[in-house]
Amino acid sequence: MKPFIRAIAFLLLLTIIDFLLRQGFLLQFLPIPLPSQLTMLIVYGFFAAAAWFTTKSFCKREAKELNDLGISFNRQNRKDFYMGFLLGVGIWAIVSFLQGFLAGFSWELRTEIRLFNVLYGLLFIFLADLGTELYTRGYPLTRFEASFGSIGAIIIMTFFVGLKTFLFQSDSDLLLYVILIPALHTIFFSIIYFKTRRLGAAVGVHTGANFITICIFDLRPAQSEQLIPSGIFQPDTTLESLSINALQLPYVFAAIAFSIRVYVWWAKEKLAEKQV
Repeated sequence: MKPFIRAIAFLLLLTIIDFLLRQGFLLQFLPIPLPSQLTMLIVYGFFAAAAWFTTKSFCKREAKELNDLGISFNRQNRKDFYMGFLLGVGIWAIVSFLQGFLAGFSWELRTEIRLFNVLYGLLFIFLADLGTELYTRGYPLTRFEASFGSIGAIIIMTFFVGLKTFLFQSDSDLLLYVILIPALHTIFFSIIYFKTRRLGAAVGVHTGANFITICIFDLRPAQSEQLIPSGIFQPDTTLESLSINALQLPYVFAAIAFSIRVYVWWAKEKLAEKQV
């Protein structure tokens, strides 16, 4: 079987699992009703585990190990994760401040902050982003690379993420940004993976970026049934009074700038390899 067909089969299988989980398939097997936040934590954890074992199964069919894809908890991957996490926190903190400046609001401290909520949010985000990275990087990206080269693999994966986002969230008022931002993120996460040949840095940047924009600088209005508790800071005005473009463009600019930077970082290494 050609590598790209294996990649498509992998993505289809995990897309079906993702769809079933979104439809509440797993919930009917829980022995007792659980709080909504804990239930969704289990669901996201289950998807991460499913992505892990699916990757392992597909690797086994090709006589490969997870380590061959840079998927492990070894020291280098842990170091990559920590460095990536700090980078994601730093860059997206700047983006959040830029967002407030362009949209014309200030961040203010929420009246009730619980350390437990922040830590819970971090765990939730880590599991969600680990599942996403296993889903879209690692196995499928390397199989597409084997058939079409690294640039071709990134283009295909970017298209896939954009299409999946459209199909799953087509009723969103922010559809353009809901598709564009994850697609741009796919570009630089994929480049980071190809540069390091390990998953740690991509998971770290992904987790750090989402942690800062959800658990720290949060645009969501506080609600009782939020999957992730409200962040530490909130806008001092209602979102309805602000420009959607002013709120979302900082993420687009940051994603484009970061994509260019990591591409240059990657391209220098590829050029050096050709000169050897």
